[in-house]
Amino acid sequence: PTRMMLAIAGVQYEDFRYPIDPVTFARPEFDDAKATGKLSLNMDRLPLLEVNGAQIGQSKTIDRFVAKKFGFMGSSDVEAAQIDMICEHCVDVKKGYGDARSGKKDDELAAAKTEFLTVKLKDLAIKIEKCLALIDNSADGFAIGSKISLADIRLYDLFADFFDDKDACNAAVAGSGGPRLGSSIEAARTATAAWIESRPKTAI
Repeated sequence: PTRMMLAIAGVQYEDFRYPIDPVTFARPEFDDAKATGKLSLNMDRLPLLEVNGAQIGQSKTIDRFVAKKFGFMGSSDVEAAQIDMICEHCVDVKKGYGDARSGKKDDELAAAKTEFLTVKLKDLAIKIEKCLALIDNSADGFAIGSKISLADIRLYDLFADFFDDKDACNAAVAGSGGPRLGSSIEAARTATAAWIESRPKTAI
């Protein structure tokens, strides 16, 4: 989502990615960065955002920083809170998927994934649609407010990018019972299409 926002806003930035071997998953440059303390601010993890020499860690923190700085948090404090709410709904869906798979393997894991993607995800999409329908300050197909926001980008990330089974995701959105969720996802898809096509193809 951070890179999507930067692309939509037309911000020039250095997109540095540590190389990783797609076969062995060896990552010597990353390991060296950890060993030398370059990633200590984020507890030896990525991502890290550097702004005028200052570093910021934690992906959701970076998302909110970029969203606020470049106009993706709505036009009022209420809209900002509603956008944050939608983002947290997306976090809950991802957590639910993780919980459904937890402790399972082989056939049991495969069955849990199928159950979540074909049944539970549709139920959650219906709940998100109902949530969006209760927000009366949206326009032009956006989730919140009159312009694209972090909420649209998070919904797109969840339903169009996060899960491997795209058909199941499309079915969940189509079965959500209303136009708001699908319109929000399409708004983000359209806004990020050029960047998605040109972004670096990396192993992870």
